[in-house]
Amino acid sequence: MADSSAPDPLIGQRFGEGGSFLVNKKLGEGGMGAVYLARDEKNARDVAIKFLRQDAGDRDAVERFKREGKKFGRLRHANLVQVYALGREQGRLYIASEFVAGKNLYQLLGEDGAFPVEWALKVIRQASAGLVEAHKSLVVHRDLKPENIMIRDADKAVKVLDFGIAKDLDASVALTRHGTYIGTPAYSAPEQVKGEEIDHRADIFSLGVILYELLTGRVAFQGRHTVEVLKATLTAAPVPVTKLNDSVTNPVAKLIDRMIQKSPKRRPESLEDVITEVDRILDALARGYTEEEKSGIRGLLKRVFEGWREG
Repeated sequence: MADSSAPDPLIGQRFGEGGSFLVNKKLGEGGMGAVYLARDEKNARDVAIKFLRQDAGDRDAVERFKREGKKFGRLRHANLVQVYALGREQGRLYIASEFVAGKNLYQLLGEDGAFPVEWALKVIRQASAGLVEAHKSLVVHRDLKPENIMIRDADKAVKVLDFGIAKDLDASVALTRHGTYIGTPAYSAPEQVKGEEIDHRADIFSLGVILYELLTGRVAFQGRHTVEVLKATLTAAPVPVTKLNDSVTNPVAKLIDRMIQKSPKRRPESLEDVITEVDRILDALARGYTEEEKSGIRGLLKRVFEGWREG
């Protein structure tokens, strides 16, 4: 058993060209490795460095890690965390990327609960905009979850991070075997859970589940353990979002419903379509309620009145 009180051997070490990355402190740890805050002295900026776990050295993990740095280093978008460098030093593979000073959606949900409708839609819109750029490069994230979407403190910009298990649809070598499930229960699309071939519509599903959670404070597909969660994803319909949050109007609920359809063919064709619908809803919210939204409000008032009358 490792001594948790022992000093971290990586802190104070230098990596990168000319030793320009000075590791300062550990930020967190995940399945593939640990992330540290470092100072890029050459460019006078903070960076996040992710080191591949030394015991995660199977070929698939290493290839995914290398691909993350090389392929995603070419992606450029304001809503995607930028990768700066990929290297191997002291027997360790590492990726240096943009450091985001802020909190992820999981942290914000834990602190504040459900998001206001307009803010939740704007978060999903920004995340979608970044992912559109990834999808144009034939990259599917396939591990979208609240922990992988951050809000920067300085300007509230949304940043999508951690493409560690992303699927490059243009890859010449398959890095995961057909029938193998890789992802996070409760946010993975049904076709992903079943180990089938996936495309950009898997990310649409995951974003729909995240939007549901932002508006309700609870995950859409629940269970006492992983198997139950995966079964719910494949077979169950979540509690309608309008029953959990009275401020959610019909167009928002319908958008979520389309995004989390079990069949990829029934989801929006692209995240550009999602952005178009979000913009339409945000415009309607800014101008006032549409007739469709008013019908939703009338239904809510009717339920409230009937409940009051029965009481």
